[in-house]
Amino acid sequence: MRNRFSFLFSLGAALMAFGPTTFAQAADLITSINGEGFLSDTQERFFNADNCANPAGTTFQDRIDTTAGTAVDQVFLWVGGQNSECNLERNRTGITANRCQPVAGEAAQTLDINNLVQGLTLADLTETGLVDCANTALQGQPYELYSFRTTPPGAMDILPENFGIAAFKVDVTAPNPPIVNTEPPGLGESFTMSWPQPTDDLQLYRFYRNDVEDNPDTATLIEGVTADLNATSQNFTATGLELEQDESTYLYATAVDKASAVPGNGNESELSAGWMVTAAETAGFCDATGTCTGCSVSPLSMAGGSSSPAVWTLGLLLAAAFVWRLRR
Repeated sequence: MRNRFSFLFSLGAALMAFGPTTFAQAADLITSINGEGFLSDTQERFFNADNCANPAGTTFQDRIDTTAGTAVDQVFLWVGGQNSECNLERNRTGITANRCQPVAGEAAQTLDINNLVQGLTLADLTETGLVDCANTALQGQPYELYSFRTTPPGAMDILPENFGIAAFKVDVTAPNPPIVNTEPPGLGESFTMSWPQPTDDLQLYRFYRNDVEDNPDTATLIEGVTADLNATSQNFTATGLELEQDESTYLYATAVDKASAVPGNGNESELSAGWMVTAAETAGFCDATGTCTGCSVSPLSMAGGSSSPAVWTLGLLLAAAFVWRLRR
């Protein structure tokens, strides 16, 4: 029995040693950025390149969770990197100033009736010198916003029930553009643009076109057409693109990451290489060159898209020979 007790005690001590040193019982949350609310509480919170272009004009709301039963009427905000443990006094001293910093000069932040801290801006975070809008982390740089309940943290460690943490990231790096398959060109009534599975953390794809030349700088957005983050292809039709017979356009794709409250408002990549598609009549047969994505205007066609008289003549002769043999 004594050995069993010693084993359980040792096991518990080991688990505590390897577990986190601190945790907050109340889970705070950034609920909106520039008036855009997040879709769920589990969605990651991001400030993106557009937000960082104007930190003073980028507002956000911090919701203070009071479900632990602690009455809260005001909070004092501090910010630190991931796992910064700003609740510990040793991480809020001048010696460790690169670990945790007060937000808005340690001024008290009053909660409204919805337990929200209003009037905060991204500049309040970047001016601490800890939150970086120039980072190049592809998936975003993680931070933690600590809210100490009711009184300033002072020169003491704060108990878990007296603070909450709102996690967020700053992501200013656009994803890589999709590597679109541009050969062979599309020919027919329907076209399927394809690309390999990306490695970036994406939200969706957008598509652009240029009816004049293969120039992404003057391409325009195709409104209302997007593909989800798991897609590796997108279908188009000549009718949907409003292409007349023999008219061509160049199609492009971009990748948009998850760094936004609303899908599609994150960082957007450069345009992909252009893929030329041309409208052609369909007759139920694929063209002889194998270079079209739809069907050709005739069952037998050459690379230039026109029928070959020699091929037609050969076909007629073979048909005549077949009929002659049957009649013998």
